[in-house]
Amino acid sequence: MSVEIAKVATTAQYGGSASAVYFGLTANEIAAFGGLIIAIIGLGVNIWYKHQHLKLAKKEKDDV
Repeated sequence: MSVEIAKVATTAQYGGSASAVYFGLTANEIAAFGGLIIAIIGLGVNIWYKHQHLKLAKKEKDDV
C-alpha cells in the first residue's frame, strides 16, 4: 500500500510542478520555447542527414 501512496505522491508532485511552469509562462515565452525545441530538432536532423551524405560519398569514392 505504501508503494501506491508513493506513486500517487510522485504523480501529484510532477503534475503540480508542470502546471506551475505552464501557468507561470506567458504566450510569448511558450512560443519561444517551442521555437527553440523545433530549432534543436532541426539541427539534429541536419546533422544526421549530413552524416548520411558523407557516408554515401565515402562509399562512392571507395567503389570508384
